[in-house]
This record gives sequence, C-alpha cells and structure tokens, in this order.
Amino acid sequence: MVMDVSEAIKRRRSVRRFRQEEISREILLELIGAARCAPSAANRQPLEFVIVDSEKLKAKVFAQLAWAGYVRPRRDPPAGKRPVAYIIVLINKERALADFDPVDAAAAIENILLAAQGNQIGSCWLGSIKREKIREILEIPDTYKIDSVVALGYPDEQPVMEDCKDENIEYYLDDKDVLHVPKRPLQSITHLNKFGLPID
Repeated sequence: MVMDVSEAIKRRRSVRRFRQEEISREILLELIGAARCAPSAANRQPLEFVIVDSEKLKAKVFAQLAWAGYVRPRRDPPAGKRPVAYIIVLINKERALADFDPVDAAAAIENILLAAQGNQIGSCWLGSIKREKIREILEIPDTYKIDSVVALGYPDEQPVMEDCKDENIEYYLDDKDVLHVPKRPLQSITHLNKFGLPID
C-alpha cells in the first residue's frame, strides 16, 4: 500500500531495529529513482549511489556506522535486527558545485527516506560514519566524496513523534523501550509576515 506524501512525511521516523525481510532490488532502485528526481544546483547532478545488500558487505558496512547518540548503546541495532540493505550516497567531485554538495545530497536523501516510508520500509540517515573504511570496503575512487549512508529495512519498532517541552530536543527511550522523538512545536518555529509575529 502506497501512502500519500503528507502522511509519509508525518509518519517517517529514524528506525534502528529491522525485521530480517529482504527488500527487493526493484524497490531499492525505486528509492534511487526518487533520489534522482530531487533538485540539484545548476542541475549538475553530482550524486551517485551504491546499493549494498550482500550479507558479507552489509556486515562490513555496519561496523563503520555510529547509531543514535542520545540513546547509545541501547539503540545500536543488535544481531537479528540490523538493516537488510544500505544506500551509500556519493558526490562526484568532478560534477559538483562545492558550496551546494550538502544541499544536493540532503534533498536526494530526503526523497529516499520518503519513498522508503511510502513502501512501508524503515530508514535511518547516518552521517557519523567511517568514510575511509567504507571507501576501502566498497572500492570507491578518490574522485568521489562519501556523503552519507542510508540504512534500510522493514521496521521492527515504531518510534513516536511528540512536541518537545522546554526546548529539550533529545530523543529518549521510555520504560517500554519505545523511542520518543521531540520536535519543536509549529507555533514556536513559525513567524507571520514579520519575524517575531506569532501565527495565533
């Protein structure tokens, strides 16, 4: 079942525990197809992607990732709950406009996350990674910058979003091991016509 975009945006949370159910190559290519449709500065399209779904390489990539800083090590994915695939996001240095690299990557990655959510697939965007080790493992040339890793799998947890209290944005686990993700309330981040004028 494919959900609409607004629903996918609202329901998407970072997932760190996954069912061990394979994601088809067709769906993985669909996610990269969604990334390809993202805006790109001057339409330079410097991004390329590596799909990792082999058991041997998944284990090697997993060892290069850091998970959930506020709730480590409790939310490091244990054996039997780890991602079933990864998409490595690369920037081709020869095509890139340096000031816009992070923007191009972020737009494409958000498309991946939303397309995954629309397919009932959980995802986690990881930037705290050992890039040079990943380069070595996947034989990525030096002409490419490794931006991020997107971990993927059918979710085995259901994190919840809530309005943060007192500007405390740290996500946390409750006594039932449910991950809570505070977001700043709409009223506290929106200004109407002039800065400082509230929306209500």
